[in-house]
Amino acid sequence: MRFVRALTAAGPRVGVLTGDDTVALSPSTTDLEPTFGDDGTRLLELGEGIVASPGSEESLADLSLLAPVTPPSMRDFMVFEEHVLPGWRQAGMSRGPDVWYRQPIGYFSNAATLRGPRDAIEIPGGSERLDFELEVGAIVGRPAESVTPEQATGLVAGYLILCDWSARDTQFAEMDGRLGPFKGKDFGSSLGPVFVTPDEIAGRRSGTGFDLEMTSSVNGRRYGGDRWTSAYWSFEELVSYASWNSRVDAGSLIGSGTCQGGCILELSTRHSPAEYPWLADGDEVTLSIETMGEIRAGVRASSRGAWPGYKTVSEAVAV
Repeated sequence: MRFVRALTAAGPRVGVLTGDDTVALSPSTTDLEPTFGDDGTRLLELGEGIVASPGSEESLADLSLLAPVTPPSMRDFMVFEEHVLPGWRQAGMSRGPDVWYRQPIGYFSNAATLRGPRDAIEIPGGSERLDFELEVGAIVGRPAESVTPEQATGLVAGYLILCDWSARDTQFAEMDGRLGPFKGKDFGSSLGPVFVTPDEIAGRRSGTGFDLEMTSSVNGRRYGGDRWTSAYWSFEELVSYASWNSRVDAGSLIGSGTCQGGCILELSTRHSPAEYPWLADGDEVTLSIETMGEIRAGVRASSRGAWPGYKTVSEAVAV
């Protein structure tokens, strides 16, 4: 089942994609979250009911699309080795650090600044290096507490595109302080328009992912691409690791991290900054994954300056 959520004259409505461009809209259902909490049966029953008795049928292109879900929390990982290899090699390494292969590496981001699939992104005040990141996002359908990877099977309610916007200059400056990322990331992430349940793509499962193409472009020019199957860690492993000695609530968002060719930082390292400049006012970013539609986001100039509280760093006195 492929769900969308759209703003109509009557308010937000959940819909089901019944074709490449046809959406059956519910006459009354506004959110998917009330169906979470079981093995996915309620979610599929909702979709079947909407298809059987839609309030209306609309063209996907004509709808004002909203984020399909409203996650209460967001954790983001880094599972595509080919994406990070250029940076590791630039640092003189032939491969990643041992810890990357031993356990999933991730961080918490800001669910309060999630955007919809057609919402613009504003360059953060003080940044000159805005970047996109093409990722797979998974929504956990049931609470998870210290589950093993095997026990995490079936806990994902659905998948969608995730764009983790990044202010690279801010990100790397703060990470010099041996913590973060923080302000380089928390100003915004975008969710794709189509929420795909696992049964919809089950036949394309391969290894740690699914055989689906992921592509990025800016202003109509293709930037990069990958297939989800190149992920080193699976979402079962990510959900398990996130839940260990902790709790992942139903509805929570888990991000895969950037795929190969899925951001400017990687592409400019592989090729040149001249070929892949940082995003600027007026650019349009398009990110797509097969079956999940696409994020189309315009870039807007900052409406504010840098944070006014920076302090002058005085020269350290040798002791």
